[in-house]
Amino acid sequence: MMPPPKKKKCISHETFPDICLSPRHHLELSLLEDPWKSMESADLVLVLVDVSDKWTRNQLSPQVLQCLTQFSQVPSILVLNKVDCLKQKSILLELTATLTEGVVNGKKLNVRQAFRPCPDTHCPRPAAKDLNTQSEKNAGKIGWPNFQEIFMLSALSQEDVKTLKQYLLAQAQPGPWEFHSGVLTSQTPEEICINKIREKLLEYLPQEVPYNVQQKTVVWEEGPSGELIIHQNLLVPKESHMRILIGEKGHLISQIAQEVGRDLMDIFLCDIQIRLSVKLLK
Repeated sequence: MMPPPKKKKCISHETFPDICLSPRHHLELSLLEDPWKSMESADLVLVLVDVSDKWTRNQLSPQVLQCLTQFSQVPSILVLNKVDCLKQKSILLELTATLTEGVVNGKKLNVRQAFRPCPDTHCPRPAAKDLNTQSEKNAGKIGWPNFQEIFMLSALSQEDVKTLKQYLLAQAQPGPWEFHSGVLTSQTPEEICINKIREKLLEYLPQEVPYNVQQKTVVWEEGPSGELIIHQNLLVPKESHMRILIGEKGHLISQIAQEVGRDLMDIFLCDIQIRLSVKLLK
């Protein structure tokens, strides 16, 4: 019997966001290191580009290009997301020609190159460079000519997402399971809770605010009726961040706590009492 397809390990363009390179956000170095480690055992590379962002959509970051070059033996595909945000669909053809250097699956595209040299005042913002890792070979390159396929989609469209999922499933290579079938997750219950809260912070908070929130579990214990009692402090560096996270009359933090509680009840199959406190980081 053929073993089931193993989960694909993919790396995306957004794995190397510019924010990772900015020390003011204090993000973990692993955000830059892990993608490279993942490439060593990846079956397929998925490069995801947000076409609604006019500052970053016109070129792949130097880190992504270096990664693609170093692991050129790994098949790669280009996914242009948020196409529903574009009023002029011709931009998709221009982006395709630019990000693929006019070549897809070894064949030249019959699309005119749309991004011509322009004055500095109108040029897209250059991607951040890492002088320690940037390869001279990729200097001046903005696209990758070895993509096997291109997908143009809106993540809001279930049909578009389904098409991409079907492609990924078809490309999956048979292999052994990484974990026993009885293992639901390798995360601890505390890690699941922390990640659930982090998920809501990323969903509801704007810009860099969720990245500056530090989580500290104060209480994790079983109540008298078997319920799980959780109290976590959310530490923020600015009073303005506190106001945003708490929301008007405490509505936002209350909503986040309620949604996290419902999700954890479904996961742990027990009653959950969760309290989230927002405090200023000292």
